[in-house]
Amino acid sequence: MRQLVGVFHELATGLGGPFYLVVDLGGSMGPMTSGPPLSVMPRKYLAEHVRPEWFRAIVFFGGKRPQREVLRALVVALQFTGRVKLEAEFLETAKEARAWLESHRERHLPPPAGALP
Repeated sequence: MRQLVGVFHELATGLGGPFYLVVDLGGSMGPMTSGPPLSVMPRKYLAEHVRPEWFRAIVFFGGKRPQREVLRALVVALQFTGRVKLEAEFLETAKEARAWLESHRERHLPPPAGALP
């Protein structure tokens, strides 16, 4: 977890700002994402060290409905208690996640140099 948090921090602060995080809740992307849920200590470490402002948006896909609903409730709670707005999207498939990311990027591109506001 410490290495993962370090990578997140470096990406967000050293390589141009917030980034997109895509999370496969179903673990269908291979052995690195499947397996038992995180134990208490790694989850606690993530909660204490990951900062919402590091992410442009988080896209969750796959998983079971109860899992998505719990995560959605956590995101809503973060919106009410946090000072940073965290955009999160919950989708069914990796294909939908890719399409959403592409659309989001297009909508949030900076205007071309010299363009009128």
